[in-house]
Amino acid sequence: MALNLAQERLISELVDYAKIKYPQVELRTITESPDNPNRVWVIVKGLDWDDDDRIMDFTEYISDRETDILVEYGYSISLMPVLIPGSA
Repeated sequence: MALNLAQERLISELVDYAKIKYPQVELRTITESPDNPNRVWVIVKGLDWDDDDRIMDFTEYISDRETDILVEYGYSISLMPVLIPGSA
């Protein structure tokens, strides 16, 4: 997947924003959404999957900034706290 410089910058800013409240979050990989090639998924690791409330809080916290990016820049970028076996 080829990203332009603006997308790279916005992804970096989004991950940095996530780390303000969730410093354990780490970028794992960047891919396109399987159902929409115009949507970028930023796969992150480091969240405790045994804590459903924390996962929900993370999702709510980051979704506001993701919406801002979509409205301001037109890029659909989502941080996806995906459990990858052996990487949590």
